[in-house]
Amino acid sequence: MKLEASGLKSGYGKVTILHGVDLVAEPGEITCVLGPNGAGKSTLMKAVAGHLPVTGGTLAADGASIAGLGPLETTRAGIGYVAQERNTFAQMSVRDNLLASALFFEGAGARIEETYRRFPVLKDRSSQLAATLSGGERQTLAIANALLAAPKLLILDEPTAGLAPIFVDRIIDWITELARAGMSVIWVVEQNPEKILKISRTTWMLDAGRNRETLPSRDLLVPGRLEEMLLQEH
Repeated sequence: MKLEASGLKSGYGKVTILHGVDLVAEPGEITCVLGPNGAGKSTLMKAVAGHLPVTGGTLAADGASIAGLGPLETTRAGIGYVAQERNTFAQMSVRDNLLASALFFEGAGARIEETYRRFPVLKDRSSQLAATLSGGERQTLAIANALLAAPKLLILDEPTAGLAPIFVDRIIDWITELARAGMSVIWVVEQNPEKILKISRTTWMLDAGRNRETLPSRDLLVPGRLEEMLLQEH
């Protein structure tokens, strides 16, 4: 799925956070979104996923407008979203989390069994409450929930924050595999940027709700370049 946002505006109530942002994500590629705190990264992801209204500009998936669609509609359109926080049902078991995510799709049981094959740790924790999982296990569950709908585009809002290195590497491996299979991935990066930049094609940098620069991710791997970009004033 190719995602294209042009001049996108969004925010919370009367407060506008995005002031005309552009973004393109190509099929089979990992696209990074970088920027300082308050740049509008999470707001952009929520707008694309239908969790916030699009108040200006255009937003299209494979050429069809998705502006105005709600979360369930965007999921059915092929967009999976893993929020940065509160991305699982804490007081429900792992299996019930997966059932809730598969509720609106045919073959829920088969989808869950496939999830258990892909993520064996979730099968081992099937009856355990999500609130009692480790950070890495919870994030694995959040990603699995999003993948149950077989998305063509996966949005990840800083999925490796605070995780042990073993889970960071696992998530990178999983997402790399999905992209190689043709999935589009948008990855908001705050921690472990170098690891993510190595597997991504393009990086979009935001600042104060606007585009700052778009460049090949490999350019940010030059020693000192990433720090320079993040620290310099717009």
